[in-house]
Amino acid sequence: MTTTVTLSPCLDKTVACERFDVDSMNRVELLSLDIGGKGINVSRALKRLGLKTKAIGLNFSGGEVIERTLERENIPHDFIKCEGDLRINLKVFDRSRLSTIEINEKSAYVDSNHLNGFTDSFIRAVRKSDNLVLTGSLPQGVPTDIYKTLGELAKRENPEIRLILDAQGEVLLKGLEAKPFMIKPNLYELEATFGVNLETNDDIVALCRKIISDYGVTVVLASMGANGAVIVTSDEVIYREAVKVDVKSTQGAGDSMVAGACLAMSKGLSLDETLDYAVCCAAGAISGIGTSFCDPDRLNELLSK
Repeated sequence: MTTTVTLSPCLDKTVACERFDVDSMNRVELLSLDIGGKGINVSRALKRLGLKTKAIGLNFSGGEVIERTLERENIPHDFIKCEGDLRINLKVFDRSRLSTIEINEKSAYVDSNHLNGFTDSFIRAVRKSDNLVLTGSLPQGVPTDIYKTLGELAKRENPEIRLILDAQGEVLLKGLEAKPFMIKPNLYELEATFGVNLETNDDIVALCRKIISDYGVTVVLASMGANGAVIVTSDEVIYREAVKVDVKSTQGAGDSMVAGACLAMSKGLSLDETLDYAVCCAAGAISGIGTSFCDPDRLNELLSK
């Protein structure tokens, strides 16, 4: 089973326009209103792919729709209710650039009592899990080393668990101290977190190898947008071009990439195949409207390419 952690869930309202212009009125088309939070997205993607998963984390006032949706999709979940309102994020998909402008609200403040309550459900879940996905932004009041704390706790409770970390900035840097099995940054996150400019593939690989050496990470899966993705270990480098699809939204692509990697690892597949699954699941996501996920038939179709 793969357990996902979402500490800052949300609702994602996705709209589209032909070309977003900051200096004039933009006529938009409402595409979708989806439950969100990166861990929740990974669990929904995994469920669609047929893999056992559980979504845990924190929830807020107005977040009942999240749990109703997970129940409807038969995804086990365990969320601690906190004070404050669920955040609502606006995503504007610019068709001309095939890019998404994200306007994300801050989460409500979370106190230590709610975090302590979450720890109990976290321990129960990780004891039964093969993979643990720690991903997404943090609510106000949650310490930036929370992923380090949770990662180390998970390894104490279940030494065989695979820890997958998808974060950025200080949250990523501190989470790396838990020595995750895999991290899944994109190029922007790598550049912003480590203060570098990645101009070539050699630059990307050199930074990934430094992360592996400095922090004890086993695998870095770096997404490169339209240029595909790369998997780096201490002795292997594998590239994949992006699968050519009709892009309808870039939302959730990274979360679907994580789900694809988890599916491949759960099957015991090679690094080559893991990258194939990751890239194809991401392609399946961006070819759908709003927050969309890849099903097994679509995955097999994309793998054949």
